[in-house]
Amino acid sequence: MSLRLPLILAAATTFALAAATTLATINGKPITSTDASAFMAKAIPGMSFDKLDPKMKRQVVDQLINQALIKDQVKKSGIQNTPQFKLAYAALRDDLAVDMWMKQQMGKITIAENETKAFYEANKDKMKQGGKVVPYEKAKFEITQFIKMEKFKASMTKTTDALRASSKVEVKL
Repeated sequence: MSLRLPLILAAATTFALAAATTLATINGKPITSTDASAFMAKAIPGMSFDKLDPKMKRQVVDQLINQALIKDQVKKSGIQNTPQFKLAYAALRDDLAVDMWMKQQMGKITIAENETKAFYEANKDKMKQGGKVVPYEKAKFEITQFIKMEKFKASMTKTTDALRASSKVEVKL
């Protein structure tokens, strides 16, 4: 039992250090350092809120305050209950689902090293920059992405062809 107390205290101290700091409040609701970090990750990937100078931190917090106030106003307006909003939201939800599904399908595609090398060799005459052939290692990433995209397009064509074949599609142009 005596060994557990220091471990519990150490864990509590670590948690306290990792806990979000309240940067502002709006009608009692906090805006935290976690909110600011998330905002920065979206706005400028790789930039950390903690690394900003005080003036920039204040601008970020002011932006978060303004966003929160607008969100509150939007909720009060009741726009979420209008038919137009519900239609637009359904369309966004469906588009997001399609985007996520497509990314999932793209993630399933693998490219073997021999594929990229074969492509490089077959297209070496096009692998030039400044009149010189770009080395394989420098071109490998772009080649991999190109082949992956081509495989994805072929896969989507195959998928849509199969879906069309199993559905009743009428084009009325």
